[in-house]
Amino acid sequence: MKSSEVLTRRRSWRWAALLGAAALVVACGGAAVVSPSPSPSGTVTGSIEWLSCADDPIVGNHPEIRCATLEVPLDYANPSGPTAEIALAILPAADQENRVGPLLLNFGGPGASGIDILADNGRAIVPAEIGNRFDLVTWDPRGVQRSLPVECLTDEEMDVWISEPGADSENPTQADWETALDDAKWFAEKCVAGSEAVLPYIGTTASARDMESIRAAMGVEKLDYIGYSYGTSLGSVFATLYPNSVGHLILDGAIDPSPDDDSEYGEQGVSIQGALDRVMAWCDADSACPFGVGNTRKSMDALFEKIDERPVELADGRTVNSSLAWTGIILTLYNRDYWDYAVQALDELSKGDGELIALLADAYTDRTVSGFRSNSMEAFPAINCTDNPASTSIAKYRAIYERFKDRAPDFAFGQAASGLLCGVWPNVNVDPMPEIVDGAGAPPIMVVGTTGDPATPYKWSEEMAATLESGFLLTYVGEGHTAVGGKSECIDDAAIAFLIDGTLPPVGTRCE
Repeated sequence: MKSSEVLTRRRSWRWAALLGAAALVVACGGAAVVSPSPSPSGTVTGSIEWLSCADDPIVGNHPEIRCATLEVPLDYANPSGPTAEIALAILPAADQENRVGPLLLNFGGPGASGIDILADNGRAIVPAEIGNRFDLVTWDPRGVQRSLPVECLTDEEMDVWISEPGADSENPTQADWETALDDAKWFAEKCVAGSEAVLPYIGTTASARDMESIRAAMGVEKLDYIGYSYGTSLGSVFATLYPNSVGHLILDGAIDPSPDDDSEYGEQGVSIQGALDRVMAWCDADSACPFGVGNTRKSMDALFEKIDERPVELADGRTVNSSLAWTGIILTLYNRDYWDYAVQALDELSKGDGELIALLADAYTDRTVSGFRSNSMEAFPAINCTDNPASTSIAKYRAIYERFKDRAPDFAFGQAASGLLCGVWPNVNVDPMPEIVDGAGAPPIMVVGTTGDPATPYKWSEEMAATLESGFLLTYVGEGHTAVGGKSECIDDAAIAFLIDGTLPPVGTRCE
């Protein structure tokens, strides 16, 4: 169906689920597993000695950040057994005289390197008063970058994996589904070959236990924490396992705390579709928009059809096809301020210049001129699938696709087909997810939800706030993924007040 009037929307399943959110699911199938129960406060498993990061190629140039490693049990059920080293970094509070204490940060994924993100952004990653008053502490969770890193593909293989053309998302054939299954098997086999010894130990529950080890090693009675996106999963599991160790927790851009097939493999696609449609409508309504002349979506479809037939060459020797272009567009949905980049990149691409759209795609995948800077694209599926045993039934995912194809025509196939990877994954998790993630016994936990969030639907934040025994929902009425940190003075003021003295805004507060 390649014509000027009926244009296919070719979407790769490979990255459609790689959107910064992960769902929690109870381990199922195979041998029976015991759900973790709330634990007393942990004992110190190791010490933290903050040292220069001079030898780190990413952090080394930052003048204030210090680095450390913390020795923890590889398997907390065997505390005297093998150990693992967890990499940490700290950026001391700017105002040491009025310092409150350490604030642990996780920026999501799963698979994002907290250390890299802190080095890239410094104190600007949080509202100014938080950076002034708190030592910003973060870490690379298990499976990520410096902490038991998962290794699956070479850079060359990853380039192909990201940009290989996908299926017609509106009319996937049985062959498309079978190809997605074969590709999933190939990727899983690559990860097993590269990281088989690591995979059983990188789940969310084990990382939540590492958070408790970090708290104990820092010598603080209660842990203050901001978790973004997947970081809300870590925070809610931590609160469930260690309610007595919870200080002031902010969970921003929550995952679904009680997932089913629809929330696992469909609902996120609807949120992404909504954000994309709003970008298209915004450009249509603005006569100054440089692309589309009032018909942005039709023009984008035509352009993507064209570059699939003749990809645009880049200065580094790569080419831009629709798969890579889609990746760049998706990045711009994460922040309202990036919408201008989306239409500018499309305009330049239509004129044969693919450098900006490739730059956006590379920012999403953490690729630099010298290759992929981190293993985030490998750590995401590895951690997600370790937590999330699934099925290999094409019929199951096809049924999910049918339920969502009208609400998410660009993303329903990719979202549904992404479940196949977890279906073929070697489902061995030595520390499975708790059956119920409710933070019972913890003090108030602030959940922040954004109404136009493309990656974690607002309803998930509503559900997490309701599921957590002490959950409190704060709403940002706006666009983009997560809200704390510069999008709304109202949101930032509420976060600052909560972290510093535990004050919550009025119930039902909605910020714009």
